[in-house]
Amino acid sequence: MTKIKRSIALVSLFALLIGSVSVGCKRANESFPLLKQPQQHDSKKQENSRAFEELSHIVDQYVASTLQEGNINSLAIAIYKEGQVYQQYYGVLDPKSNQRPTDSTLYEIASISKVFLGSLVAQAVLEKKIALKDDIRMYLTGEYTNLQFEGTPITIQNLLTHTLGIKGKAPKELDQVYRQVRKGYYENKPFTYQMTDLLRELKTVQLDKKPGTVYEYNSVGPELLAYILEQVYHKLYKELVQDFLNEVNLPHTHLGDYEKYKQQLATSFDENGKVATLLKNPLLGGSHSMISTLPDLTKFMQFQLESNNPLIKESTQLLFKDEIDGDNKGYLWDVGYGQKEGAYYGKTGTSNGVQSGMLICPDSNYGMILVMNNTSEAAQNDWLNLYNRIETELIQYPKINLVYLLEKEFTNNLKQAKEKYNILKKDTVHYRSGAFYFNSLGYELIQSNQIEKAIALFEFAISEDVNNANLYDSLGEAYYLAKEYKKALNNYEKSLVLNPKNENAKQYIEKIKQLKHLN
Repeated sequence: MTKIKRSIALVSLFALLIGSVSVGCKRANESFPLLKQPQQHDSKKQENSRAFEELSHIVDQYVASTLQEGNINSLAIAIYKEGQVYQQYYGVLDPKSNQRPTDSTLYEIASISKVFLGSLVAQAVLEKKIALKDDIRMYLTGEYTNLQFEGTPITIQNLLTHTLGIKGKAPKELDQVYRQVRKGYYENKPFTYQMTDLLRELKTVQLDKKPGTVYEYNSVGPELLAYILEQVYHKLYKELVQDFLNEVNLPHTHLGDYEKYKQQLATSFDENGKVATLLKNPLLGGSHSMISTLPDLTKFMQFQLESNNPLIKESTQLLFKDEIDGDNKGYLWDVGYGQKEGAYYGKTGTSNGVQSGMLICPDSNYGMILVMNNTSEAAQNDWLNLYNRIETELIQYPKINLVYLLEKEFTNNLKQAKEKYNILKKDTVHYRSGAFYFNSLGYELIQSNQIEKAIALFEFAISEDVNNANLYDSLGEAYYLAKEYKKALNNYEKSLVLNPKNENAKQYIEKIKQLKHLN
């Protein structure tokens, strides 16, 4: 029997084993400029569809365990892999009102606004309206002799890569305005600071390093880029953004317009758990102030992965490589290269109450979006952990993590989980499993104080891999936490026999032996 036929047979088998997986796979109907149309045979499509459904199910599992931590109210997530899209909402925006996120919910995407600006700058470069090496003073009226360091001027490329060389992140007055925005001072007040004030203050700044040499994240560069685009196109920046949004067909993405769409804006919570104020922008909006829905962000992700529009290649090329911190930059995108996934680029955004992130990996043909409406430190940690877990699954795809696919069964019905696992693990072409994944799930159970379930899981894992020292060590810890010290000692000793260099086992063995009474 061929691999493809065996995979198709397992579709029915999998359905019988775990039942219908509740997922919401979607694909946008809109077409993009020069859209690629890959062709697949029906058998291959069925195989990919089954694998993607399982991947979506694992994402649901990961989100469920993340929300159980209690630090995040809600999540809006989209994943893309080889033409297939899954987007879903989880939790409630506001526990008091029980408001849930929907396709019409608007989120502040904060610094992700910058990559829309980057697209416009890339288009201007392709149209030869501007050039990366242009001295920015070409586009400023008046004398700015201070915008150079030892004869090296600030260029368009420096603005794109946050390498201006300016002393401090922003001029004094603008910095004060931004601080007040973060505190909510301008929530119901008009700004008294605008672009003319930035241009005035720009004449007073000092450069203390050569432009293009040191990365320092700032909002000044993007706002100046937005201003320069206005000069070369003789059009308001907001209109330029709107033209691009229309071209890519993002009808529910807006620059500013908070008041107009306030009923759709997601209620969000700041680092102290209070309802967050809006991260308004006194300037043109190049650095932040765009709002968008999950479906629109998903379409933008698809545009990046499916379109042959030349601005995509231009905007994601490497413009600055930071040898110290690895903050490599394209046109306001963070860019890089991974050994497994290949070239990637992405951007995160943090408003007063919304954390968002978008990752694009064209070499491996995947993308992901994560948005939450909390910005506490605990929520940020959970968000980052979830982000990394989902990306790991996308990198490993189409091989599916069987342990986490059956997570609910392993934690609620171990007998049933064993039966399913022992059948599906035989298909090593489509599933990956083993001690590493059992160990990870076991420690999640420990962290959520489900010690007995962790013990049962580790014992099953050991029955599958009887010579794994790390599993015995983990089971020893679980028994220790359960105060079953004799069993803990027994497993630590087994671990030490298999791995004589296991210092953790040695320490626990001594600790247990010092106890007066062993269970």
